[in-house]
Amino acid sequence: MNKIIIVFSLTCFFISCKNKKLDSTRAYFSVIDYLNAEVRKTDTLPVHFKKITIVGDISDTSSITKEEFHSYAKEFLNLPDIASVKKMDDYTETNDFDEILNNVLLIYTAKDPEDEVRNETIMMEPDEQGNTQVKTIIITVAKNADKESIEKNMTWHIDKRFQIVTKKNKQGQPEKINTTVVSWE
Repeated sequence: MNKIIIVFSLTCFFISCKNKKLDSTRAYFSVIDYLNAEVRKTDTLPVHFKKITIVGDISDTSSITKEEFHSYAKEFLNLPDIASVKKMDDYTETNDFDEILNNVLLIYTAKDPEDEVRNETIMMEPDEQGNTQVKTIIITVAKNADKESIEKNMTWHIDKRFQIVTKKNKQGQPEKINTTVVSWE
């Protein structure tokens, strides 16, 4: 009798492990794939790129090349893809609707507060037919290193611009905030 119970328990265990690996019901929105497509789209358009850099109270505006645009966009594109099978279990997904903004929100939050990508928010605007279109992507990234913490608040406004606000805190020194805005038209 005990042998039957053990065999039955082991069988259930292996079936449940096998089913867990085959779970295809979850699908996260891949910000990295979406933004890669956005960058490829700008490559096909005759657009002019502009960069605004703000350090403290000093602001500087300049035109930049397509290559420089790609360099700044890599800040987004080189982030870990939390929609990958490898990272998906490290994040929770919540859905919400913001009535004031008339936006559907997909929010991904790191379970481990030490993960590099702390959260991603995808803001989508519904149309009259019920379809949604991505309008804005917001990503919070943080790293702690040798007596210094770096937080980046990154925002990509689809078909318009992106912004990276970098806050550096070093022990015993005032916080440094740098903002880079890259736009195209």
